[in-house]
Amino acid sequence: MAFAPDQALALLRAAHEKGRLGHAYLLTGPDLAELQQLAVNAAGLINGWTGDATLDDLRQRGALVLEPQSKIRSIKIDEVRDVIGQVQLSTAEGGHKIIVISEADRLTIPATNAFLKTLEEPPPDTLILLLTCSPEQLLETVRSRCVRLALYRKQAGGVDLTPPQRALLDELAVYFAVGAPSPTRAMGLLGVFQQLLGQLREEIEDIHKDSLKEEMEHYNKSTDGSWLKERKDYYAELTIGEYKEKRNLLVATLFIWLGELLRRRHGLDRLDLPTYAALTERVAATLSDEDLHQRLKAVEALRRHLETNVHEMLAMEVCFLQAFG
Repeated sequence: MAFAPDQALALLRAAHEKGRLGHAYLLTGPDLAELQQLAVNAAGLINGWTGDATLDDLRQRGALVLEPQSKIRSIKIDEVRDVIGQVQLSTAEGGHKIIVISEADRLTIPATNAFLKTLEEPPPDTLILLLTCSPEQLLETVRSRCVRLALYRKQAGGVDLTPPQRALLDELAVYFAVGAPSPTRAMGLLGVFQQLLGQLREEIEDIHKDSLKEEMEHYNKSTDGSWLKERKDYYAELTIGEYKEKRNLLVATLFIWLGELLRRRHGLDRLDLPTYAALTERVAATLSDEDLHQRLKAVEALRRHLETNVHEMLAMEVCFLQAFG
């Protein structure tokens, strides 16, 4: 069930007043800024803080706040270990120790695993708030350790989609509208997925090549050769990071499609993909909850594997055969 932000805050207030406040909450919804504001309000409610408006304000209060900062937009294990160390050693002064992880779906697999014990058994008087617009990209071991509070969209227009996401959804629509799923057709769908990824990577590389060329023309005569290598390495790493982010967005699109089918099976009226409403209703009637959960598990496995050094092509083939074959 999804709530308005004030309803979600009221639920937290009631739980706190009755002494039933959970130690970890997963705050989800389509608007990250709205989730961050709810986290700020929740921390203020629990500790009696007033006048705070941002996560930086919480930091000034002594809250431990993690956000993706690196070029590859991830939250790494060293950052998580630092927070774990601080929360273990600190004491709550007149209230709760607050941990906020914004964009928790950007936790790397090692960082997630390092945080699991603290998430399950935090020190006394600790409140952990995980914020994400993509809860399906979190490991089940994380989701199962949290009380989930979902915020609904203010408008009924569905999720915002990038052009590559729309192109992938159009292909999914054709796939389910024409003919029965099969391994051969699943491989064809995978081909479209990889073609979109290739186009995205080329666009990213072209932008960074132009940026590097511009820097070289401007600075090459006034700096030594080591500078050029450093900048090349910088843009190479930046390309990889942005590619992974775009790839994650396409993987999330698979979650959105399958999740929409699951919502249609249960008659939920607030849809992520209203444009495809007629088709998703028809397709959902042909699939069972168990079938859809198995397909979602296949996409979740792909997401996990892509965080490792697994062969990308092989991981995608396995996923598409299981999720769409």
